[in-house]
Amino acid sequence: MKILRIILLAFSSWVIWLLVSQFFFCPRYQFNAPIPFEGAALYNPYDSIAKTAWVKCNFHAHSHAWEGVTNGHGTAADIHNAYKALHYGVHCVSNYHHIDTTHSTSANYLSAYEHGYNIRKTHQLVLGSNEVQWLDYLFPQTTHNKQHVLSHLNGPNNVVILNHPALKNGYTAEDLAELTHYDCMEVLNPSVTSTAQWDAALSAGKRVFIVGDDDIHDVISKKRLGTRCTFVNVRNNSAREVIRALKTGQSYGVIIGENQRHDSIPQLISLSVRNDTITALMTHIASEVTLTGQNGKVLALARHTDRISHRITPEERYARATFKYANGTEIFLNPVFFTPQNGYQPMPVYEDFNETMFFRSIGTCILGVWLLLVVRLITGQRPQRYGRRRLSW
Repeated sequence: MKILRIILLAFSSWVIWLLVSQFFFCPRYQFNAPIPFEGAALYNPYDSIAKTAWVKCNFHAHSHAWEGVTNGHGTAADIHNAYKALHYGVHCVSNYHHIDTTHSTSANYLSAYEHGYNIRKTHQLVLGSNEVQWLDYLFPQTTHNKQHVLSHLNGPNNVVILNHPALKNGYTAEDLAELTHYDCMEVLNPSVTSTAQWDAALSAGKRVFIVGDDDIHDVISKKRLGTRCTFVNVRNNSAREVIRALKTGQSYGVIIGENQRHDSIPQLISLSVRNDTITALMTHIASEVTLTGQNGKVLALARHTDRISHRITPEERYARATFKYANGTEIFLNPVFFTPQNGYQPMPVYEDFNETMFFRSIGTCILGVWLLLVVRLITGQRPQRYGRRRLSW
């Protein structure tokens, strides 16, 4: 019984430490009220693209790793070979908290890993990093927890992507109105499509660009293989160029239709902005084209065309185009949005030192009380009782 008591106390202590660490020791942030896109200029991510420089990519794929503890089948080489056969120019292996170096000597090698081991699948994809970061919070995360993780992952030479945000409500609309220090969102994933979450971030004035990935876990069965992808516009097929394209929005996401040939996926020819009029032109005629703006409002709709034009107003804040094809293929372009003449400036987020210290003080008190209780339970000490004394005369 004594051994069982010690095991239970050790487990309980671990859980209490995790809870206190997450909800009391995590930095607290002062989030600014969201400000929608505004300004006298329009940012067009496609203003300098070359129509023949598109490269097809998949950044999210899992192989067998960690002795089979995580969900992944097949080797990294199997993944690379499968995507080469479909003529992908960039194909990453993104195992959980592990950077795979297979084909690391190739010119188009891009390091990747999936970050996050929490129960709500609030995960991130980190591209271009040289080392794995381990900071995460196990239980359902507050916005402060999520911001702490993103700030820890963020770097000038890597790309941080929010993975499948709609999955298990990993990132809520309220989170996305406040969070910063990430570059892209995996809007297109076979498990879930997160356009509502993308529009929530864009409507809050966050410059966030789209990514589409297979998130494949079994390359042997080929389930999910070649169902989502990202196209990037690059001067050469190198990690540095891919990262630049993702950070600046010279990319777009694709849901690949079941009958779509991989060598003939529609591509963007141009997206121009002249006198506040946006015109997007594709290589193939779509069955339906929509332009979406602030709060997910449809700004324009066209059918059976390879292009769409719309004069955007300051009240519409941003406009992103979606081309839908009869075979099920869908193209999601990045937004054109209003910005000041001196360029987009992300809303800063600061740690609230006083609030952080207040919560940490409470957490320290909780741990102190728990420690006293553990010592008492282990040693068997009980509070001393004082009975009434009889007075003798």
